Amino acid sequence: MAFRFLVLLFKWMPFWFLYRLSDVTYWIVYKIIGYRKKVVRQNLANAFPQKTTAERILIEKKFYRHLFDILLEGLKGFTLSMEELQKRQQFMTPELPQQIIDKGKSAIIVGGHYGNWEWGGMIASTHTSSDVVILYAPIKNSYIDQYVKASRSLYNTYFWSSPKAPRAFKAYQDQVATFVLIADQSPSNPKRAHWLSFLNQDTPFLKGPASYAFNYDIPLLFIDFERIKRGYYTMTISVITETPRNYTPEELTTMYAQKLEAAIIKCPELWLWSHRRWKHSR
Repeated sequence: MAFRFLVLLFKWMPFWFLYRLSDVTYWIVYKIIGYRKKVVRQNLANAFPQKTTAERILIEKKFYRHLFDILLEGLKGFTLSMEELQKRQQFMTPELPQQIIDKGKSAIIVGGHYGNWEWGGMIASTHTSSDVVILYAPIKNSYIDQYVKASRSLYNTYFWSSPKAPRAFKAYQDQVATFVLIADQSPSNPKRAHWLSFLNQDTPFLKGPASYAFNYDIPLLFIDFERIKRGYYTMTISVITETPRNYTPEELTTMYAQKLEAAIIKCPELWLWSHRRWKHSR
């Protein structure tokens, strides 16, 4: 009930007040508590050794401001209309992935914890005639997890937890679908990961997205974001490859990682620097 009350509170909260609340949260959590500041600072130092300390601190501050914005925007997103979401999350490549669907093929859209990935998943269905299957990490609180799935499973969008990804791909092997997933999590088992040089560091990547693209011969796409101003983003999808079986799964993972790295270098504050991406070593 407390979570539903919180969602209802954000429903009636105007955006200008939401961002004032974000500013206050920034000062308390970043300036006073220092939430994961050591992790963020170390990640930035390792990723951008060529930058000065002052330059990295500026990225750090911008990151925390963006972090609290998207957390509150995520709560607001539960009750936003599709029209409002499309106004605030503009799709720059509306022809994709429908062009692939029109060819009778499914599509896998991979992204990272970058931009406003929550809103991006919510509007994915507006530009494809197929079912949209979002693979997500389940929330530990089962009530909140069910609420999130129910509130966002609209407009032919269906949520499958990441552990059930093999079942999801098998279920749709005889029909077209658009799969959407975030693929920059730190793998639970680094021995089974694909290791790459990413942001100046040895980095393990999940093999799943590339393996599904290769095994089911599904075109692989990448989703990028740009923040125009507070509460307004653009979303651009580009093709990694329409012929995944011309590559190995390792090569496909590398191609995805290169796209994500380029996006992060372009605008580093939009990535989730507070997660422990490099907790494993090769």
